[in-house]
Amino acid sequence: MQLQWTPDQLRLRGLYREIGREMSVRPRATDAFDQSAWDAVRAAGLWRLIVPAELGGDGRDWWGFTSALEGLASSLRAPGILLSIIAQAGMVRALDRFGTEAQKKHYLPRILAGELTATAIADPDTGTDVRATSSILTPQANETFALNGSKYNIAHAPVAGFILVICKLDDHERSGISLALVDASMPGVHAGPRDDKLGNRDLPTGSLRFEDVRLDYGHMLGVPGEGLRNLVDIVSLGRLYYGLVAAAMLEPMLAEALAYAQQRETFGVPILEHQHVQRRLTDICIGMESGKWVAYGALSRLLAGTPDSVMLCSIAKLVGADAVVDSALDLLRLYGSKGYHEGPVTDFLRNALAFCAVGGTDEMHRRNIMNQMIRLAPKAGAVSDRAVKPAHPDREAKPSPVPVQAAVA
Repeated sequence: MQLQWTPDQLRLRGLYREIGREMSVRPRATDAFDQSAWDAVRAAGLWRLIVPAELGGDGRDWWGFTSALEGLASSLRAPGILLSIIAQAGMVRALDRFGTEAQKKHYLPRILAGELTATAIADPDTGTDVRATSSILTPQANETFALNGSKYNIAHAPVAGFILVICKLDDHERSGISLALVDASMPGVHAGPRDDKLGNRDLPTGSLRFEDVRLDYGHMLGVPGEGLRNLVDIVSLGRLYYGLVAAAMLEPMLAEALAYAQQRETFGVPILEHQHVQRRLTDICIGMESGKWVAYGALSRLLAGTPDSVMLCSIAKLVGADAVVDSALDLLRLYGSKGYHEGPVTDFLRNALAFCAVGGTDEMHRRNIMNQMIRLAPKAGAVSDRAVKPAHPDREAKPSPVPVQAAVA
């Protein structure tokens, strides 16, 4: 099967690549959220690509959005704004797939207007083990709820307008997972200070605390107590996009490293003629291409609702993360002492290291992959239906709107 972007997707990729190039050369504050960059992608229509037309968007074209995101990642030098975009895209998918019509009409126009959102998953005491979350949703009189708990390491927490909070119903041990939409201005919602991080300091992260926040069924995304499956669907999109942007970010770094290796001489020859330099550069290329293509495959499977999509999204995240971290270290070695000085290579390394943890640690994803391998393994004496059974039994699997014209050899 041969894959290629459609002409319109190539146009989007080029448009956002140019936007990313303009962002990367202008002065910007590295310790604050880049509002001008955020405004630029919003004005270019990024969110309209995936918001329904009846609510002011252009439709639900996730492949068009993917081409635009890859275009940005292929020219930007700092991933902070990319991670913000991925976090926001997860909220759009959450509302589009699981929100009521009233919730879509209320929240999606706010996203189109550029309002930042947050998804609060990790607890200080239990991390991303959502079944063990200590953020509790307690039923009250008149079909209302009280939300209590704390979250940490949340992208956009200090600046978000509204938040998707992962919690569980009171008196449930490891079940009852619920998803609540909470406005940051509601009584009882408290945002902590910005986190002080090694890199990606333009991505504001922080903690959130909820003290008797009063909610009703209009704040619930899906059925209270039955949110785990929906959450997995939402975060799977982010996982594959982390892998995609991690790989695509290598594009400009590799081009510059290749040019440098052709110009820099040692022992009377360009260093490109040394086999160990060739090995470093080819490893970067292999990692970059592997990360992108695994992410494409994961997105195709996720949109089709196939049973292996959750596993492939974790694989995409790991492949992309390994590629960008390993490549950043290879670049540091290739440039030598020049690379170790404060500048583009050290900045890239600091930011690349975030992919070790963003979207979940390696250990978490490998555990997820192992669990999915066991779940997908055919039972003795049974015929595997892995390729045809929808991931969600209550929804028929639909063909993926692939970004490409496919030809079977």
